[in-house]
This record gives sequence, C-alpha cells and structure tokens, in this order.
Amino acid sequence: MAAGPPPTASEAYRPNRFVSLPAELDSNTYDGSLEKRAADAERLAIRARLKRQYQLQLNNPNPPAIIENPALIRWAYARSQNVYPTFRPTPKTSFLGALFAIGPLVFWVVAFKADRDRKEKHIQEGKYDRPFSVF
Repeated sequence: MAAGPPPTASEAYRPNRFVSLPAELDSNTYDGSLEKRAADAERLAIRARLKRQYQLQLNNPNPPAIIENPALIRWAYARSQNVYPTFRPTPKTSFLGALFAIGPLVFWVVAFKADRDRKEKHIQEGKYDRPFSVF
C-alpha cells in the first residue's frame, strides 16, 4: 500500500521551547482558506507573466528603443503622480514639514538680526568703521 502525501511544513514543524512558532506556520494566524490561496496564486501568475514579458523584451535580439518595466512604471507613478493615496499626514510628517519649510527662514532671520545687532553695537562703541560705499 502506498504511503500518503508527505506532511506539509506546518505539520512537520515541531515548536522549540527556545524559539516561538513563526506566524506563517501558526494555524491560529495563518489564513489557509481556498479564496486566499486562489488570490495568492492569481497574483503569482500575474507577476510571472509580467516578469516573462520584461525578460522577453530585455533579451530580444532586436530590442525596442525603450524597454518598459511595469513595476518601475507603477513605482514612479506612486512616487510622483499619485502622492496623496500613498501619503498619510501624521503629527511626525506635519512637524517635519513645518521644520523644513519654516526652519530655514527662522534660522536666517535670527542670523541676519544677530549680525546686524552686533554691527550696530560696534558702531555705537566706535569700534567699527563703516566702509565707504557709493550706494
């Protein structure tokens, strides 16, 4: 009589008391439903088709002028044109935005004011001679 199919990874895995069970193998957290498996298989098939299309374009003996990489096009679109769905305003991003927008202005205002006050103080004490200027 033939033996049954070999045990799956989750069945063959025996937890170690020093190491916790990985989430992929924990039956409490892993969703092994047929719908999820079908969706994973469909995504994998789409990725494989895109990869094959790109490899065929890349290894073509008479290549076109521009070889389009669909993943790179999607990434560039998400980075440049489609910013708002991929950006979340949080307190940290709001603070960093204010810091980078207003911070340099405040720095230069304080720096010029301090320099002007220092020069004015030296002029009043007579330690600074104003250079001759036509303007």
